[in-house]
Amino acid sequence: MTTVDEKNDIKRIDSLDGLRGVVALAVVAYHYTGGTLHRLLPGGQFVTLFFIMSGLVLSIVPLRVGIGSYDWPRYQLRRVVRLAAPTCAAVGLCRAVSTVALRAGWTAPEYATVFSPSSPSAWLHGLLTQLDMLSMTTAGSRVDGSMLVMVDLPSWSMCWELLFILTLPMYVVVAADMRIVAPVVLACVLVSEWAQGPPLRHMAVFALEGRLADKGRETPHSVVVVPATLCGVILICQSGLDVLSDIVAQPLAVCGCLLLVVVAFTSNVVSELFSTAIFRWLGRVSFSLYLTHLPVRDWIVPYIPVRGVLRPVLLVTLCLLIAEAFYLLVERPATMLSRRPGR
Repeated sequence: MTTVDEKNDIKRIDSLDGLRGVVALAVVAYHYTGGTLHRLLPGGQFVTLFFIMSGLVLSIVPLRVGIGSYDWPRYQLRRVVRLAAPTCAAVGLCRAVSTVALRAGWTAPEYATVFSPSSPSAWLHGLLTQLDMLSMTTAGSRVDGSMLVMVDLPSWSMCWELLFILTLPMYVVVAADMRIVAPVVLACVLVSEWAQGPPLRHMAVFALEGRLADKGRETPHSVVVVPATLCGVILICQSGLDVLSDIVAQPLAVCGCLLLVVVAFTSNVVSELFSTAIFRWLGRVSFSLYLTHLPVRDWIVPYIPVRGVLRPVLLVTLCLLIAEAFYLLVERPATMLSRRPGR
């Protein structure tokens, strides 16, 4: 029988929230920088980190309550609403802002041909195309091989998050033994790089945390925690430097992502750091930050006259403020709405 303390632990793991916040901030840095720093922050690996954390968080409750007795339809419906509502709101707002901005004469060449003034029916068609998340394979690339100029580029990853939610029962059953799952997942990553098939990689990495979710939080020896964290960071960063071929670098980066999630999930000095107030706040707004930071870059940043050292500080502050506003006005109401189905 699950105790009250265990139920509370299931509901929220502060250290994972903290890690999620740091990763979201790293995604912002990836999209806002260039040169060596941009290469040291490989955006694709941060999405992999998000996927692995989703695999862990969404597997914890069903595994501890019991796979056979769990109310899967209600859980899945709530998660779909929780993710889809903010994503659709972000895309809709970006579409509207893009249209108004272009009509007002603002400059954004990459959007000009896609979001130029058009008839109402064409405008609606463009919006529905942007909301067709289940047709995306990776950023701007669709299942049929065509490319799509996305008004809110990060929304592409919601395709795989939603597919994972719909197939969650299968993952929970299959991912019980990591001795089998881990090699299979790494083999899928290898094949994905060799065949240039991102969907295989995206869906495979969700399975990595099933066994960890089943075992619960442990306390590793403190001597290994910091080196393991540094090793995870190095394995992730090397994938952007082109030191190794992708067929070697990408599986190593996935191992680095797994290491960081394991460190954040277990009880240790690093997870305690991720559990502090500032990191918990970053985790709270991380999804909103992920959804809003690129529209801020494309539509607001070019008109900020500040240069020099103060510019990156101002940009990060602006992104965080807009993320907080989006969280309060959109994401938090969506979370409350997601709790209503199945009551």
